[in-house]
Amino acid sequence: MIGLVLISLLLACKEYPCAKAFLNFRLVGFSEAEADTIILKRFTKNQSAPLDSFIFDVNNPVRFIKFGDTLYPNQYPPTLLMQSDLDYELVLPGATRFFRITEIREEQVYTKKDLFGSVSDCVNQLTSLKVDGQPVTAIEFPNSVYLRK
Repeated sequence: MIGLVLISLLLACKEYPCAKAFLNFRLVGFSEAEADTIILKRFTKNQSAPLDSFIFDVNNPVRFIKFGDTLYPNQYPPTLLMQSDLDYELVLPGATRFFRITEIREEQVYTKKDLFGSVSDCVNQLTSLKVDGQPVTAIEFPNSVYLRK
């Protein structure tokens, strides 16, 4: 019995990596009509040819909640989320606007198991990124960036 307790305590002391971060976005100054079609292109870092692209429209919708002048995506396919291992281009054809999102960086965070042997849910925190070549330092929880019209 004491051996089992010691093993549990030793396992609880081990650190486990948290999940990779996903970058979400908020659209400032855009109407819902301007955001009814979104194209997300994914690129290998520092490359100009896209790996692939996803179209979000009436057949593959992104639903928004509007607060003030900002659209917050609240229902969307997981392919809309961006990760630090790629660069992206987010295109809003209805607004004739696009955003190049590059150099997404995240801090690897670690957690420990609890006394019951489960790892708590944790996600890395994004630390920086660039939008259209400009550094963006204010990334709001939960790992979101404001994209302005």
